Amino acid sequence: MSILGTRPYADTDQEGIRAAVVSCATLVEAHVDKVIKSLFSSDAAMSFPLARALHREVEDSIFRTWDARRKWLNAAFDINVSGDKAAQDFDAVIDLRNSIVHGDGQLTDLQVSKFKDLFRLKEQYARVLSAQVNGRIITFSSEVAVRSAIVSRDFVLHFDKVLLVKFPTIVVPVS
Repeated sequence: MSILGTRPYADTDQEGIRAAVVSCATLVEAHVDKVIKSLFSSDAAMSFPLARALHREVEDSIFRTWDARRKWLNAAFDINVSGDKAAQDFDAVIDLRNSIVHGDGQLTDLQVSKFKDLFRLKEQYARVLSAQVNGRIITFSSEVAVRSAIVSRDFVLHFDKVLLVKFPTIVVPVS
């Protein structure tokens, strides 16, 4: 048993490992999305019809990508969760989730088209998540699921800490 109450997967349980990575990324995404929605709904500007109308126009774009989430958190609420170790490591989980979901467990066309970022991506997969890349093929070791959970937990703890410094009384509904 690990600190998270999970067990490492056998190397042969590739589907279980992939599902764990996707679950970790999705759970963190849901948490951050709830926080962003709470921040907007509690903002005094939202009491004005114009602010509500503008928000409705851009709301979908806020949640479309992680870059968009980070941009809105920074621009609208002065919350910066980019560039530090927790965020960089979590980016590896997001990128691996994208490889699983959009590339069927391989690097996607988009990921390999960004040649400059490709070496960083392969290095992150190996160092942060213990996944190896050979060509486009990703090999998921038994540690990938547990490392993804640890990195995701660490990002949520970091995110919540940064959030609570700026908004110590925020209430995020549990759902």
